[in-house]
Amino acid sequence: MRSRAVDILKLVLAFMVVGIHANPFAPLGRTAILLTGDGLFRLGVPIFLLFNGYFLHAAVARDRGWGYVKHAGQLYVLWMLIYLPLYWPVLAARGLGPNLRTLIFGYWHLWYLAGMVMAAALIVGIARWSNRALLLLMAATFLGGLGVTYGMAFDLIAPNKQIFSDPLLANRNPLLLCLPYMLAGFLIARMQVTDRVAVGWLQVAALVGVALVLAESLLLARFAIKGVAHDNMIALGLAAPALMLLALKWPGTLATRVVSDYASGIYFIHVAFVALLFRYEDFSRPAIYACAVAGSLLLVWAIRKAGLERRLL
Repeated sequence: MRSRAVDILKLVLAFMVVGIHANPFAPLGRTAILLTGDGLFRLGVPIFLLFNGYFLHAAVARDRGWGYVKHAGQLYVLWMLIYLPLYWPVLAARGLGPNLRTLIFGYWHLWYLAGMVMAAALIVGIARWSNRALLLLMAATFLGGLGVTYGMAFDLIAPNKQIFSDPLLANRNPLLLCLPYMLAGFLIARMQVTDRVAVGWLQVAALVGVALVLAESLLLARFAIKGVAHDNMIALGLAAPALMLLALKWPGTLATRVVSDYASGIYFIHVAFVALLFRYEDFSRPAIYACAVAGSLLLVWAIRKAGLERRLL
C-alpha cells in the first residue's frame, strides 16, 4: 500500500516544477513570478529530494542501497537518450568541456536525476556513519549552498562561469542542493522522526515555512545586487521537511502507483513540450504550461497503457 498524501503531494509538486519552466503567472508581472516560479514552486525539488533520501534508507536497510543507485543511474541514462534529439544541436555546436558537463550533470531538468544519483551514491558509501556525523555533513552542505547563493546575490563571490554554468550551477549541484536534502530524508527515516512529531506542529511549521519562502523570494530579489536562482533559500529548509513529514503522517493509502506514475511522468516529460514550444512557437506562457501538462498526462497514459511505467517512470 502507498501513502495517498505522499503521492498527491508529489503530483502537486510536479505541476509546480512545470511552472518553474513555463510559468503561467508570468504575464502578471515580476512579483507574481517571484511568488510562484521563484518562490512557492521552488518547494518541488527539495521535497522530491527528501523523499528520495527517505526511501533510500529503506533500500540501505535491506542491503539494496547500490541497487537503488543503479536503478536511478539507469533512469538517468535512459532519459538523457530520450532527450538527445533536443540537445544534440547544442552538443554539436560546443566544445568537449561543456559537452562533458552536460552529459555528466544532465540536460535541463535532468540535472535533478544526475545529482540525485551522485548524492545517493555518496550516502550509500557513508551510510554507516553516526547520525551526528551525517547531521553535521547535512548542515555543512546546506549552509554551503546558502553561502554560495547569498554570496553571489550580494556580489561577494563570483564563481568561474566556465565551470559553474548550466547545468552545474555553483549553488544548484549534487553537493550543495541534492546531498543536504537527501541526507535529511535519510535521517528522518533512520531516526524515525515521523513518530516523534505531532501533526499540529507540522501544520504550523508548514504554514510558517511557506510564508517565509514567499517572503524570502521577494526580499532576495529586492535587495540582491545580482540575480541568482532561488533553488537554495533559508526558508526551504523549514517548509520542505515540514510538508514532507506532514504527508508521511497523513492517513489514507492507495492500492496502486498510478498517481505516483503521473507525478514522475509529468516531471520527466514536460520539458520536451516546453523546449519545442519555446523553440518553434510564440505561445504565451499559460498556453505553453497548459500544453506541457496536457501532453505529459497523455504520454504518461500511453506509457502505462504500454506497460512501460516501471522502466520509464
